[in-house]
Amino acid sequence: MNNITMKTWIMAGGLAISLFAGAASAQVIGGDVEIDGSNHDVIFLGGEMNVRGQVNGDIKGVAGSVRVNADVTGSVQLVGGEIDVAGSVGGDIDLAGGEVVSRANVTGDANFAGGESRISGTIGGMLNAASGHVEIDSQVGGDAKMAGGFVETSSASRFAGAAEIVGGEVHLSGEFTGPVDIEGGEIHLAGIFLDDVEIMAEEVYILDGTQVAGELRIRSPHEPVVADGTRFGSYDYEYRQFNFGAKDWDHIDFDFDAPTGVFGLFIPGAVFLLAVMALLVAPNGVASVAARFRDRPVVGGFFGFIGFALSPVFLIIMTILLAITVVGILLIPIMWLIFWPFMLLCMGFGAVAVGDMIFNRKPDEKTMGLGMRLLSTFCVVAVFAAFGAIGGLGFLAGFLLLFIGLGSWMMSLGKRRESTPAMTAPGTS
Repeated sequence: MNNITMKTWIMAGGLAISLFAGAASAQVIGGDVEIDGSNHDVIFLGGEMNVRGQVNGDIKGVAGSVRVNADVTGSVQLVGGEIDVAGSVGGDIDLAGGEVVSRANVTGDANFAGGESRISGTIGGMLNAASGHVEIDSQVGGDAKMAGGFVETSSASRFAGAAEIVGGEVHLSGEFTGPVDIEGGEIHLAGIFLDDVEIMAEEVYILDGTQVAGELRIRSPHEPVVADGTRFGSYDYEYRQFNFGAKDWDHIDFDFDAPTGVFGLFIPGAVFLLAVMALLVAPNGVASVAARFRDRPVVGGFFGFIGFALSPVFLIIMTILLAITVVGILLIPIMWLIFWPFMLLCMGFGAVAVGDMIFNRKPDEKTMGLGMRLLSTFCVVAVFAAFGAIGGLGFLAGFLLLFIGLGSWMMSLGKRRESTPAMTAPGTS
């Protein structure tokens, strides 16, 4: 294959991914990216991302570090190690990361998940926050549900709806208009509660200035500590043995909508891109993987399932072995980083294998060409992406492709693809 042909196929793969991802959006894949305003949706996958200005659409992305200081007319869905969002959001906001900071004024619902979440600004709809450390300094127009090892609301916070809080240590200040249900290890109340408050905890402290207009019901193995200057509509304490963490939490229903649209866009795109690269670089090897799956489809999927289940053990063992030598220590992070793209590559192998089985109806008479393999692979990946819009079918389809690709690749190791017999010249025997 000459350079012009290879460039043509790479360009075709890029165009297919663009069509697959959708039109009318600013799609960016790169290391450090800055966007200063956009009239369309902003969709990105990168190491560090900065967005500012006016964005007339949604913002969706996955990055190591994300900073947004913009006026967004649509929704915001972000996944990253460190996320900081300011400005305004016309729709909903969904953030998941190691450290999440939201200072934006949100018109819709707000959902946060991460190691640490610090939330301020106004939220017009519901608030859902689940993190190891949660700090709230917001005005919330709807219901609020919070969970974490440490949960704190500031004195400036306002909650217009009902509130459910679960935490190891909970400090509540501010004003709560609706009923409040709290469960945790250690609870501190120092706010104004205009409805009933129900607490189940190991230790309860009612601080000076706390006001409860409705009934304060406390269930705890220890007598609550009530400071002077507190006021209750009515008060009810009942001794009850309680060990935080042992109680059934099924009644706590978090309506957290993870930004699945990001994964539904980039994972199929990455799978198809890796499959295209593999077909261009090693077409015979990929054909061998597809042939192994065609010969033994059930065994291939089973091998892939076993291989994936044992992969954490393999990674741990290899990490220990590499840590013995100085050079091996340097290879440990590389091994862990390569593992995840390899899983995506195996999903690409699975898409190629399934496409070969569906489109190549006469494998004994002919072998599919490169163009047909690319088309069949794209069709399989497109179906996989479509399943992603239906509940958990996308995850099931993704794992199925992963098992097929990994198992077929394992079976192809050490086996040469059967070569096509050379054509004999006329008149020879």
